[in-house]
Amino acid sequence: MEFSDISRAIQTDAALVAFLNVLLQQLGLPVPAVPTLMVIGSLAVMPSTLLFALAAAVAASVIADAIWYGAGRMFGYRLLNGLCRLSINPGSCVTQTEARFVRYGVWSLVIAKFIPGFSTVAPPIAGSLKMPITSFLLASGIGAALWAGLALTAGWLARDELLRLVNFFNGNGTSFIAVAASIIGVWILWKFWQKYRF
Repeated sequence: MEFSDISRAIQTDAALVAFLNVLLQQLGLPVPAVPTLMVIGSLAVMPSTLLFALAAAVAASVIADAIWYGAGRMFGYRLLNGLCRLSINPGSCVTQTEARFVRYGVWSLVIAKFIPGFSTVAPPIAGSLKMPITSFLLASGIGAALWAGLALTAGWLARDELLRLVNFFNGNGTSFIAVAASIIGVWILWKFWQKYRF
């Protein structure tokens, strides 16, 4: 698939692309959503496109958070220990997350999307601590709206620069995908090496 096909798909199905990308990322897959949201913002012709993409991103994020919340409520700290095993420092992962959550309470869910790693473990810890579901969903929705809204707005404001970048990648899509795949591969190997060394 050429990069031009990807940008065309983003333009025609912005809300669907935003929904799927955010859902997969928030479920824990290593799929970056912020660059996609920024590209959607830069390619949006009408403000309604941004609103639909924002609604889709918020819905996907809240759905993923609700799944993690339910898993945390059902499995408690066993789930957190499993998630933290994937981190570089599993010993401090649970205690740091719990301390952050206890300190900031419901507000930790609002800012969780802006902290890599914390956005995945905050919903299950909320479930483990039996946070009321209405408070959880409200905080999750506000956090998702702020996070996705900032990414879409940044894309909209920097659309000229991003469109130049998209046009560059349209001409060099295959090379870009090969370089991006190599960088991601090296990054994953480096993370595994760090975890092994620790």
